[in-house]
Amino acid sequence: MMETLKERQKLKPSQSVKIAKRDLEVTASAVIGVAAYVHYLQLFILKITLPTLIAALVFGTIYLILSMGLAKSVKIFYLLGMIFPFVGATLAVIRLHLYGFEAFSVINIGFDVFVVPACAFLFIKYRRNKETG
Repeated sequence: MMETLKERQKLKPSQSVKIAKRDLEVTASAVIGVAAYVHYLQLFILKITLPTLIAALVFGTIYLILSMGLAKSVKIFYLLGMIFPFVGATLAVIRLHLYGFEAFSVINIGFDVFVVPACAFLFIKYRRNKETG
């Protein structure tokens, strides 16, 4: 009996969706890479102040390095991919609170909200695989 594509795509409540580790690494790498680009881009669009300059250069560079590390499957970048984007998102929320709405902060928070759980998933999966053999 042949299943149709629609029948195979329907998930039963007890089934779960499998996420390929490599697909998640590549996606997280791409998202954080775009976030690095956006950090640099804001230097050409926003009024340059010292805090903006520091945040754009520091986080843009950190995110660029994270992107390369995730793309190359370097395991330490799973942990770093949780820490730095979490800090970046926290600082962006503080910036929004202090200075009001700013589109780049909102966009960067969106990137961070994806990358932190993705890297947490990769980190947990790596630790479980390491412990079990």
